[in-house]
Formats: sequence, C-alpha cells, structure tokens
Amino acid sequence: CFIPKAAHILAPVVQFLEGHTNKKKSHSSVRKSFEQLKWNENAEQAFLAAKNAIAEATLLRHPIPGAQLSLWVDASYVAIGGTLSQLSQGKWEPIAFFSMKLNKSQQKWSTYDRELFSIYSAIRKFKHMLEGRNFSIYTDQKPLIYAFKQNPNKCSPRQLRHLDLISQYSTDIRHVQGSQNIVADALSRIEVDSITKSPILNFKEFARAQKDDSDIQKFLHNDASSLQLELKPCQTSNCNLLCDTSTGVPRPFVPTSFRKRIFDHLHNLAHPGIAASTKLISARCVWPGMKYQIKQWVRCCESCLRSKIQRHTKTPLGTFSLPDARFIHIDIVGPLPPSEGQIYLLTIIDRFSRWPEAIPIPDMRAKTICRAIFDTWISRFGCPSVITSDQGSQLRSSMFVEFTRMLGTQKIETTPYYPISNGIVERFHRHLKSAIKAHENEKWSELIPIILLRIRTAVKEDLQSSCSELVYGTTLRLPCDMIDVSDIPPCDIEFITDLRHRMQQLNPVATSAHCTDRFYIHPSLKSSSHIFLRVDRVQPPLRQPYTGPHKVLCRTDKTITVDINGRKTTVSLDRVKPAHLLPETVLSPPPVIKNLKSTDVHTSKNDEPPTYVTRSGRRVHFPKKLTTYIT
Repeated sequence: CFIPKAAHILAPVVQFLEGHTNKKKSHSSVRKSFEQLKWNENAEQAFLAAKNAIAEATLLRHPIPGAQLSLWVDASYVAIGGTLSQLSQGKWEPIAFFSMKLNKSQQKWSTYDRELFSIYSAIRKFKHMLEGRNFSIYTDQKPLIYAFKQNPNKCSPRQLRHLDLISQYSTDIRHVQGSQNIVADALSRIEVDSITKSPILNFKEFARAQKDDSDIQKFLHNDASSLQLELKPCQTSNCNLLCDTSTGVPRPFVPTSFRKRIFDHLHNLAHPGIAASTKLISARCVWPGMKYQIKQWVRCCESCLRSKIQRHTKTPLGTFSLPDARFIHIDIVGPLPPSEGQIYLLTIIDRFSRWPEAIPIPDMRAKTICRAIFDTWISRFGCPSVITSDQGSQLRSSMFVEFTRMLGTQKIETTPYYPISNGIVERFHRHLKSAIKAHENEKWSELIPIILLRIRTAVKEDLQSSCSELVYGTTLRLPCDMIDVSDIPPCDIEFITDLRHRMQQLNPVATSAHCTDRFYIHPSLKSSSHIFLRVDRVQPPLRQPYTGPHKVLCRTDKTITVDINGRKTTVSLDRVKPAHLLPETVLSPPPVIKNLKSTDVHTSKNDEPPTYVTRSGRRVHFPKKLTTYIT
C-alpha cells in the first residue's frame, strides 16, 4: 500500500526506538539487553497515528448512497490505473481500485491516448456503480479537459469510440496535479508482481554463524577428518573466518544457514551446469555433502530449467481407433498468394476412404468455413459423425460450435502446437503444396481440381486401392486413359447388388506409420507435481524457451493437463519436461551410510553390491569383482 508522507508520520516512532539503543554497546550486547522501553503519551500517539495511516491506506470504504463520486485515473508506459472515490466528511475515500497492464501495441500510443484509454477502461470497469450518477473525472493530462470541446475531425477513429462511451456517463473532466493523483499513479506503475534480490553476504554474521554451527564443531573435534581448519583474517571485514587449508588455498567452511546463499551468489553469475557449479563452488568454499546439495540445487534452479534445453520429450506415436462412422479431418492452409480472390485453402480428408477435398476460400472466417463445408462436403457425402481440427479461433467460435450441433456432429480438438495429432491432413498439405509448386503457376486455384484428380486416383499402400475405388467402386478415368477397361453394363441389377454387398463388407484400415525416431520420456514425468511447458511459437531472440513451473492436474499417455494462470490447459506430453522442485530434505546433507562388511554383502537382498558414500556425500557402486579388494 502507499501511505502519503509516511516518513513524517513514522518519524516519532523511529526517534523513540533510536533513543533506546546505546550506540556504545556492541550489536550482541544490545540484543541481550533486558532494558524495558519507557512507554509515554508521545509514543502512544505516534504509534496510533502510524496504525491509522496503514488502516486508511489499505481498507476500502463502504459505498454511501447519494454521496458525490469521482473517478481518478492515470497512465504510465506499461499500465493504467484508476480509483473510484466518494466524498465523505470533506475527504475523498476510495471505494474501488482498478489496474490493467497495457499490451505491446498500446504501450506505443501517445500519452494523450493512454490517458484517454485509462478513463475509458475505468468507466467500463465501474459502469455498474457510475451509471445514472453524476461524477467528475480527474486526470493529470490537461489536454483531456478540452476533449469534448475540440473539433471531432481532429480525432482518430479510436479516440472517437473512446469519447463516445465516456460521454454516455460523464463529460466533466478536470485537471489535477500529478502529486495529488498518487493512488491512481501508483496503480498504473505496477510492472511486476514481486521483486527478489539476493541478500548481501555479511562476513561478520558469517563468522558468528561458524561459531554456532554444529557441523563445524564436529569437525573441530574429529582428528580423523582430512580438513585442516584454521582461522584466517577476512580481507573485506574486520573478522576471522574458519577456513580449510588442506588444498593450499584457504576455503571458508560454510555454516548451514549460509550454504544456499553462497550457492545463489556463485551459481547465478552464469547458471552453469552441475559439474561446473561444483568445481566453481568447491574451489572457494567447503562443507560436508556439498556435491550432493549443489547437484540438487542446480537441478531445481527454475531459471536454468526455463532457459536450457537438455533433451526433448518424444512419446510413441498415438493412433485413432478405427472409424465405425464418417470421421473427417479439417484444417486451413494459408495465407497464400492471392489467386482469383482466394487466399486460403480449406482441406478435408475422410479417415475411412482417405478421400481429400481442397476448397479455395477468400478468408478464414467461421461463416465462410461453415458455408464451404456445407456446400462441398455435406451436400455430396452427408453429415460426418466426428470432425477433428486444431484449436484455431474460427474453429472454436460459437458459430462453428452451433454449426456442428445442428449437424449432430462431435468435434474433437487437437492439443496446441502439436500438428501430429491431425497428421493425416497435415501430410496431405505437404503433398498438395509440392504439386502446386511443381506447376510453376501463380494461379494456384486453377490447379486444385487437376491435382485432386491425381491424388484421388493414386493407390494407397495401406489400403491397396485408391480412395476413388472406395467411394465410387471403380477408378476414375484420367485424360491419358485411351482404352476403357470397363465392360459392365450400367443398369445391371446383379452388379449393383454385388457391389453393395462388397462395400458393406469393407472394414476400415489403420493408417501406416513411417516414423523411426527414438522415443524418450523422462521418468519423472510420471510422478512430477509440476512441469515446464515449451513455447513452440516463433519468439524474438534471447527469450526463454520454457514457461513454468505449472501445476499438473491430470495426465494420460499422450497428454497432460496443467494449470496455467488459473486456467486448465491440455497440452501434448512432447512439449513438457519435469520441474524438479526443491524438497526440504535437500537443505541437509545426505545421510552417511557405513561401508558394509564382507559378511553383510552375502546376506543382502538380491545379492546386490554394497553402497559406498564418499566424504563429499556421493554414493558409488563398485563392480562385484572389485568388492573383495575394497572390503
């Protein structure tokens, strides 16, 4: 919260507490002092004034019916803010706050446009409280007070739309100094949710922590330890630090409370990997089990996980169940170079017969797509039972949803940025585009019919027939066919009956898979509570390729549902990697397991080799043939 003149209000309290501290005493003696504060009337008044200032700054007032209202707004380069206030006992009291971040295009607007947009947005936010009420609008942008007096021809269409809505509620815009518009100004400058800074190392506190650390006391009284601990003077502070000199270079022994802080200071310089971080830190510091802790901390570093790509997840190719009804896949290609007014291609493929359709369309609106499907596919082959598509906005619009509901069709959507789910139509796009390029004709819309004729008569390896044979019962005659091989009478009832019987006996055939890639699924994906999501859209340079961590809600063999900003989103498993969260047990060194004796080796389960723990805390396994020499 923002408290105006906070330093002036808190000055008596600060002076009262400073007067109690004896500057001649050391810090440790002050903490152990049992001297009581002498509470007086001045201290009581200063404390109550500070408490009331905090309460007034954070608590919103209840609306008073009939009270005079005012709307205070402001805009910065990144956000806009507003406060709805009421006049009570001669003072403006806030009853509601408003703040919104500007997008990239809005941040490029002029100051006048951003300030006007802040009024427009604040009125839309509080319209349920402002409608039918007289109120004033306060802004520190003085040209806005003449907004309704200027020549409308000077305004842009966007400014006219904003002014039109504002005029429906109030035209009383007043100027106020920026220093008096504090709350709205603060709300418009909220750029980040929180700011985290690495704490600065205090070597005097470090030296005091060494004296109280239990691990250091154990090593001081352990003669078998390889560490040679000696007191060394600190160059930047007037204190002595306990260091290990066994390597020839003094390395401070880090107490438990400073280990994570030391790691953050050194690792955050360039975010190296596990081996590099271990070498970097172990060359300067020492503590028991440091390699194990550094490994866990590097694995759990969110900045590293968001920025580095180790190995992408690659799941086995999924399959659709064999269709028992009309099952089609649709997609949109484009924008393409204009050809006879057409810019896009609506592609449709039947999963049973592999019959393709490519419909040139001038735009990709939902109305145009619905009309093309109805005129081209439904009028010839009837209503499909299932339609599979991607998550395009026009295919998720209310009009297209209502269109599928009227047809009695079920709509299935693929996961975002995963075209493999709609692979049968995506592979058709590749064939279609290569055929158009081969013709070297700019009017591609004229080439679609002849290209489709060739594709429909081609024999499919998985079907061992062409799609035209499955649809019409015979092949289509091509321009190069010189002899008609058909000698069946057109009105033979016996032939029609036999054809109908054979068509009813046809069974769907699964599509063939030609993928030979190696599959990889991280073992932690089966149980991890959070994941990082890969961003597959085109990004500017130096952007982190992953977002997260996101909480996992449920998972299947091919998809995973996560919570992204409070919204359930289902994504493909190929786009995620596990988030290694830092457990509480990592903050303590790993337990040291004593070496097993030779008699224990033969009585262990499954005759497994014993586990050995090095001085740094690393667990190692030796081959069975070398176990006898070690034990």
